[in-house]
Amino acid sequence: MYLKHLHPDQLRDAVTRGLPLLVPAGCIECHGPHLPLGHDTLLVEEICARVAQEVECVIAPSFDYGPTGYAVSGPEMGTLDPDYTAFGLYVKSLLRAFCEMGFRTIVVIILHQGMEAPLALAFKKAAAELAFELALEKRSRGWWGERPLSAEENREFWSRIHVRPLILPAASPPASGDHGGYYETSFLLATRPELVDQGKLDQHAPWYCHLGEEKSSATAHAEQGRTMVEACVRAWVEELQRLGP
Repeated sequence: MYLKHLHPDQLRDAVTRGLPLLVPAGCIECHGPHLPLGHDTLLVEEICARVAQEVECVIAPSFDYGPTGYAVSGPEMGTLDPDYTAFGLYVKSLLRAFCEMGFRTIVVIILHQGMEAPLALAFKKAAAELAFELALEKRSRGWWGERPLSAEENREFWSRIHVRPLILPAASPPASGDHGGYYETSFLLATRPELVDQGKLDQHAPWYCHLGEEKSSATAHAEQGRTMVEACVRAWVEELQRLGP
């Protein structure tokens, strides 16, 4: 179910039952002439939708405008790179709002530049700061010295927000990543084929399309994508079951 589709009573029911909130995060960035600018977020959304068919959960509206560092192009090719400080504050404010809604398990799922890049770091920093702030709000200063935290308090403060890569270790192999190359093109051919146009790949395609190599954007295919999608979904179903309500 999608957060923006819920009525207030449905939201309260989801929170009461302890359903996890999945938060897709990505960016707007050039991924070659054959792929859409929103590839990263689109793929996370597609995996979340498939996971939701297996495990009850709520899917939040996506964070579409993550930092890119203009790594592969500037705005003239469609890449956007927001101010990092402003983005971090935006992330933190919305994660706090999700906590105030009552969600006890919030899982941010990222596909972009790895878990030590600005996008993932913004969420990890916000999660760490919120853990301390929520503890202070609930228990006041010196909260650690008052008494040991209960298991429920530990979960509330330190295990509430999880920031994870889309491709979990359990899914790799067969799932793997690149930038608009064989793997990412295959992923999207399996999920949103109408958004892929391999006919636009020519001698002017950027290096990361790996044209001329055995595994390239041009040789990507839906069968490989389906294998990776299935592995990702299976790994995420197991991960959400492990995190529990």
